[in-house]
Amino acid sequence: MEFITPGSNWEFIGRRRIFFGLSAAMVLGALLSVIVLGFNKGIDFKGGTKIVVAFKADADIDRASLRTVLEDFIKKKTGATDAGQIEVQDFDPGSGQQSTNRNYLLLTEITSLVSDKDKTDLKAKIIASMGEGTQVDVAKEGEDRFFITLKDKAKVQQTYDKLGKVFVDAGFPKFKVSSDVQRQAEVDNYRALQMFVGEEGDVAEDVISQKEKNAKDKLAAELKSRTDVRYTVAIQEFRDELQKVMAEKYGDKFVAVQSSTTVAPSVAGDMLNQGLVAIIYALLGIVIYITIRFDVRYAPGAIIALSHDVLIVVGCFSIAQIKFTMPIIAAVLTIAGYSINDTIVVFDRIRETIEKFPKAPMPAIINHAINNTLSRTILTSLTTLVAVLSIFLLGGGLIRDFAFAMCVGVVVGTYSSIFVASPLFLTLHNWFQSRSTDNDRSTVPSYATT
Repeated sequence: MEFITPGSNWEFIGRRRIFFGLSAAMVLGALLSVIVLGFNKGIDFKGGTKIVVAFKADADIDRASLRTVLEDFIKKKTGATDAGQIEVQDFDPGSGQQSTNRNYLLLTEITSLVSDKDKTDLKAKIIASMGEGTQVDVAKEGEDRFFITLKDKAKVQQTYDKLGKVFVDAGFPKFKVSSDVQRQAEVDNYRALQMFVGEEGDVAEDVISQKEKNAKDKLAAELKSRTDVRYTVAIQEFRDELQKVMAEKYGDKFVAVQSSTTVAPSVAGDMLNQGLVAIIYALLGIVIYITIRFDVRYAPGAIIALSHDVLIVVGCFSIAQIKFTMPIIAAVLTIAGYSINDTIVVFDRIRETIEKFPKAPMPAIINHAINNTLSRTILTSLTTLVAVLSIFLLGGGLIRDFAFAMCVGVVVGTYSSIFVASPLFLTLHNWFQSRSTDNDRSTVPSYATT
């Protein structure tokens, strides 16, 4: 099956300046969009909270209803008119975990239900309760944690009770208090249990459970007499309050909030930086491969074509303000691999043609190579495009955004292989040839690998 008649001789190289201008305009537009509009960052790169909620397997739950419940909950708790970004997705715990429930993943950019004013008030109340000289530090982002350092050591259990009263009176009954002494004791108990299991070999579950219970009872007894100076209080309002709202809304259909994970803005920023670094490393690796696989004269055209593809895809997300998330980074890396595969096919044909007709004009050789691979290029691109277009039209959530990136990437990658990479190789060939002629007019550059 061929869309292009064998032996065709379409003119590509002769119009290369037109396509260079078109590519330059697209890349410039993409860069301007990224600079002016920026990215509409998703939770992966902006920070937020990921919550897994479970319902009974036979429960008929509408995702739109879940989104409305979460939106109303956030507005009520924060007093804001806009709940920000909210996404609801079906969630599969994975092949390694068995689940009889129907799970959903809720994503929101909200990381805290405690306002800055509440944190300031709590800080003042803690100091008033624990005495002058008490130092209170509040986590700058992520979970609502208070790090408390007393002036003098105090009994752990009594300090727990005093701190608990402060938070309950302030309207935050859901919290967890811990101390350095408790954390160290828990680590010691865990190590002792692991050593016991290791020494005894196969140990019955009830024996291990009893050992764990004894360790907890011993720790509770010790905390009544132990003292410490450093304590941590973590407010757990988000998860517990949401569980209460879900239970009221859905009744017996609702099982529980399975997990709640907060992604701090700084961590999200690091993830974005690492994703961009991964793209740069991929491009560098491709340059090295092209240089070894072919010739140094081929590499610039390949890397410029790849950068062209990546910038245009990223620019499309900036222009359309589609959520830029970690799956999009994966899509960009996939596009880079797809595009270079297309480019290598054309480069291979150029090299073969040079070996067969070493005295032929280079523009004719490149044009011949592109025409000979054109049918294969179109068929490959169309079949790939049909697959990703189907996902884009029929899919939803993050997979739809991934498919959008792939749709743009397939089209742009095919375009760059024909109209960017090969013409750039010709430009570089002419430059090398002019320099070689200036130095020694009898020298003819060789492109065949040894």
